[in-house]
Amino acid sequence: MKQLFFEKIISSLNKVYNDSQKRKDIDLFRIKDVLDSLSKGQFENKRWAVKELQPYFKDKDACIIIGGWYGLLSYLLKESNFDGKIWNYDLDSVCKVYGEQLRMHDKIHFITDDGLTFVKSETRNNENKIVICTACEHIDQEDLNEMLKKKHKDAVVCLQSNNYYDIDSHINCHDSLDHFISELPLREIYYSGTKNWNGEYDRFMVIGK
Repeated sequence: MKQLFFEKIISSLNKVYNDSQKRKDIDLFRIKDVLDSLSKGQFENKRWAVKELQPYFKDKDACIIIGGWYGLLSYLLKESNFDGKIWNYDLDSVCKVYGEQLRMHDKIHFITDDGLTFVKSETRNNENKIVICTACEHIDQEDLNEMLKKKHKDAVVCLQSNNYYDIDSHINCHDSLDHFISELPLREIYYSGTKNWNGEYDRFMVIGK
């Protein structure tokens, strides 16, 4: 399976190059973006989420990923025996193109839309769902909290943020895990933790509802 995934990565990078010769909306920077989505750091923070979410797999029939990028988290969920549907939401329409190219499992879907809007769907916003966002630093806190207040009260959420303020697109970093938790309107917290990345910054994770 790992060999096949590696082959799919190479095939996807080749597709980026070929598409860049024909499509104005694709440039070679996309190769770096795909590689960044598969970096060691991305694998580590998403494996962390999957590990801590495993106790909830049996009670949930689907997972909603906000900011799904090219689908690494959905791949890791399936490799960890999550059997339900997975919806990867991302505003970038090109993520769907290469996410589908990288897809290795059934029941994985890519949607070009604001992931916070899933709460408008009765079929997706219910007690049988897991909602994951490992990129809360990219989302305005007010918008994030509005989604958390509108999600079904028994849907489990897994959220990650960090204190890496040096990135321009990190508009919603937090100083500490306690700071992150204090801004989330959650009724219950099942898990919270911090991991340091190479001495550069801390990543925070909270699971609750």
